[in-house]
Amino acid sequence: MKLPSIQQVVDNSTRTFRRFPFVVINAGIGTMSALIIVDHEGPAQSTILFNILFAAILGIPLLIAIALTAEKRKWKLSMSVVAQIIGLLALTAYAWSVPSDLVDAPNIHLLRLLMIAISLNLFVAVAPYVGTGDTNGFWNYNKALLLRSLTAILYAMALNAGLAIALAALDHLFGVDIPGKRYAELWILINGIFTTWFFLGGIPEQFDDLEASAEYPNGIKIFAQYVLLPLVLVYLIILYTYMGKILIAWDWPQGWVSRLILGFSTVGMLMHLLFHPIRDRVENVWVKSALRWFYVVMVPLVIMLLFAVSRRVSEYGVTEGRYIAVATGVWLALIVLYFIFSRGKSIKVIPGSLGILSLLICFGPWGAFNVSESSQVTRLKELLTNSSILVDGIVRPADKSVPFEQTKEISSILGYLHDIHGYDRIQPWFRESLKVDSTGGRTARKDP
Repeated sequence: MKLPSIQQVVDNSTRTFRRFPFVVINAGIGTMSALIIVDHEGPAQSTILFNILFAAILGIPLLIAIALTAEKRKWKLSMSVVAQIIGLLALTAYAWSVPSDLVDAPNIHLLRLLMIAISLNLFVAVAPYVGTGDTNGFWNYNKALLLRSLTAILYAMALNAGLAIALAALDHLFGVDIPGKRYAELWILINGIFTTWFFLGGIPEQFDDLEASAEYPNGIKIFAQYVLLPLVLVYLIILYTYMGKILIAWDWPQGWVSRLILGFSTVGMLMHLLFHPIRDRVENVWVKSALRWFYVVMVPLVIMLLFAVSRRVSEYGVTEGRYIAVATGVWLALIVLYFIFSRGKSIKVIPGSLGILSLLICFGPWGAFNVSESSQVTRLKELLTNSSILVDGIVRPADKSVPFEQTKEISSILGYLHDIHGYDRIQPWFRESLKVDSTGGRTARKDP
């Protein structure tokens, strides 16, 4: 294999920049923000760089999705630019919701970032093919994205390890003082610039060729048939055995089983997606039957999942994790019904609907964060009222001993609110402020 010359690397990088200028610039801005934050010395301070960094993280998948949708649908350059500018305005609006004192802010902002990022990455996978029938092109397009992502991660890991060892050698062998934060900055620089640019350079340009391609890597079949399929069978045996135990003992399912069901469904649907192009081949006639029965056996498992999560919710209220489990259970039920009864059975429904769900539950009064906070505040109010600690809307010292279990629950809810949401919703119950000013000029939360 002939290695590319320096000129070829420069030409390919230039072509990639011309194809995705907004993405590359966005990645550069985000990388610089992260580097400045890490390089800062002294007490942590409020800074707009956190807002910029969070918006830039989400900007990478959002702008990639818009650019690729424009290419697939053959939009004019001006239309593509306008669409990406609208995307930048949406990112700017999101940045305003991120607190500049993120170090002391509740973790709700990190969780929301993660959920939106999942949604936008699924948007990259689906957006160019929404409303089209190019199922084979859709599969080949996502195969290319997956393989390029894995390659980019592998190269980035090797590059980061090699350069980190070089820095360590300068430190230990030549006495050059290398601060510890330089290693973090190296990781940020490689993943922010190199990995993003390298990934973009491998995204297919000829969408029409993807639809006509019949290439199916043998490695994918081996992975799906000899790794994923045995895992599905192991999960299936464990779950159905446990379900039999529940029916015999007539006992509610444990909450932990929901994780196993979600793992089973994830592995099974991944197997479905990987097998999709070869399901109709004569030598793989068993694949189509196996995929059909997979969704049939999912029916009782989804029911058990919803029962398990509902038990946890009834006992301990709603948290983000339980909310997501319920939402995912409902989504799984709809997916199962779709693949059992629908004639179309488009694989685009799986990532597309999951991306929409992930985005919808991030915001609004119906969202995971608002519902969870309201549920836990309501539970806390009931516990404090029953313990005669909350009287006429004001927290007062208890006039009697509080049972240990109630104390434990109160402490657990306060810890949850402290970590995820902050104390804004319960501040009216206290005469004193639940925030203290630190010497660095920031505002931190204190324990009530």
